[in-house]
Amino acid sequence: DDPAAYRCFELCDKLGIKNMHVHKGPTIITLNKDAFDVHDVDHAATDFQNLNWIVEHCGLPRLDDFCWIAVQETNVYGGLAVGLPFIHAGPRYLAEVFAELLFWCGPDKILFGSDYAIWTPKWLVERFWNFELPEDIKKERGVDLTPEIKEKILGLNAARLYNIDVAAKRAALSQAPALVAAE
Repeated sequence: DDPAAYRCFELCDKLGIKNMHVHKGPTIITLNKDAFDVHDVDHAATDFQNLNWIVEHCGLPRLDDFCWIAVQETNVYGGLAVGLPFIHAGPRYLAEVFAELLFWCGPDKILFGSDYAIWTPKWLVERFWNFELPEDIKKERGVDLTPEIKEKILGLNAARLYNIDVAAKRAALSQAPALVAAE
């Protein structure tokens, strides 16, 4: 809610820049727990309803705070960077994160994120596609990660936010040679 930030948001809205990616995750040096705090997003999302607020890392480990904000603000979305790599180191924890996001926010407000500048995301996409919520979590929360939901998370939700015509993009890409990054 800093006045300088609000001037920036006003300009973005005026220029038609609608998607604000807000980093709410770990810092490099020194690790500052305040970097995870998502409370300021609540104010900005309320005051700038024309903008979409994609909260990268969903504020992990402050997921509860994020969910409370995202459930009340229709323009707040969760970016999964830093969260998704738990698919390797803590799959049960990741399943709990997904269950909370799906229960509170719904499948249309979750966006894939990989921190791919650190690594090639192919392995993460493959692991996510094959990832299943444990039965007890599905039963407790009444949610599941269906193939349709995974498609939304992997790109359809972002395409909607960025006004990308998925059918046209698929047609264009089908005519182009595939380029594969080195593993």
